[in-house]
Amino acid sequence: MNVQSLGFFASLDHYHMYMGITLSHTSALYATRMLRAENHDLRLMDYTPLAAPAPWVGNRWSVREFYPAQWRWPRPAASQPLNVLVPSSQDRLRVKHVTNHTCSKDLPPTSILWLDNNASMVSPPLLFVQMAQTLTIPELVLLGYELCGCFTRDARKPTHGPTTDMIPPATSVDEVLDYLYALRGVPGATKAREALQYVSNFALSPPEAVLATMYSLPVAWSGYDMGPVALNQRVSVAQGDVTDNGKDRYPDLMFPFAPIGINYDGNDHLRLGDIVQATHAVDTSSGAELENAKLQLQEATQGVRAKYVDDLRRNRELMSRGCAVLPLIKEDLYDSNNLDTATRQILQSAQSFFGVDVQDYLNILDDPSLKRQRSKLLRSLLHPQAT
Repeated sequence: MNVQSLGFFASLDHYHMYMGITLSHTSALYATRMLRAENHDLRLMDYTPLAAPAPWVGNRWSVREFYPAQWRWPRPAASQPLNVLVPSSQDRLRVKHVTNHTCSKDLPPTSILWLDNNASMVSPPLLFVQMAQTLTIPELVLLGYELCGCFTRDARKPTHGPTTDMIPPATSVDEVLDYLYALRGVPGATKAREALQYVSNFALSPPEAVLATMYSLPVAWSGYDMGPVALNQRVSVAQGDVTDNGKDRYPDLMFPFAPIGINYDGNDHLRLGDIVQATHAVDTSSGAELENAKLQLQEATQGVRAKYVDDLRRNRELMSRGCAVLPLIKEDLYDSNNLDTATRQILQSAQSFFGVDVQDYLNILDDPSLKRQRSKLLRSLLHPQAT
């Protein structure tokens, strides 16, 4: 980084100057997921320049730097090397199980986020570019939905671990696009631009992200080529009476070729397990505990009924505003044949209700070779090993 760049950063009071390690690539993705699961808003964090790392325990790099007392971030391991970004080859960390990535170019000022006195990490837009170096376009699109969405996968077990939702997005499509315009000569930027055109903001869960990826991707990438999609877009359903005054609905996914979309209902959409658990408590309780168990069963039953009623009213209200929103269930998503069937019904509805010519989409569905490719892609997105 040149003197002019350093002067720019030094002129900003909220920029931190530090000599610690800058996490990058999969290590930055791990830290990003960890922070988001803790409900940190990454867009409110401070930026810092990319600096040459220096050890904080001794005069030379050693495993002591990564003891938990000083280091809360991913540690170097044979199964998962620590990825770090350094400004020159002379600044490389000579530590076992550390992978150094050199970036001698000036980066945009929104490239590095300050974490603490010992660590920083690449910002989500730069992370998206870095991951483009190793991920396929579909995998990168899926990651884009996560970074631009309101959920995050588990840092340790991204495929099978718990998902954290209802959190602020780490970035947005426009923010990543602006960053790409400012970035020059960095590996992965071209691929990131290609993938970004299939990403939308505000995915609320991994299933939504998978569906949006499948529908947005073109045939060349084994998708349905039905995008770009809009996720959780506000639709006013106020009818002018007291009960509906000012009411809004947010369909999970809407297609661009007609006012038609889907709402995804997963396993926990209707909390039937709460009723089963409460019923068991009634059967195995007595005395005062029995009365409490009966009350909990009543509340669980009422909760499920209220959700079911709200779903029916939602669909009716959206239809009254000219939006046909069809339900999609877990069994549709986890079986490619079922997803093709549901997609065909969506297209037929668009044709029947709105007069849309959907023959090109139906031709994609009917092609046996494309069907096999879609099935393979869907399985890979539901179980993403690379991220």
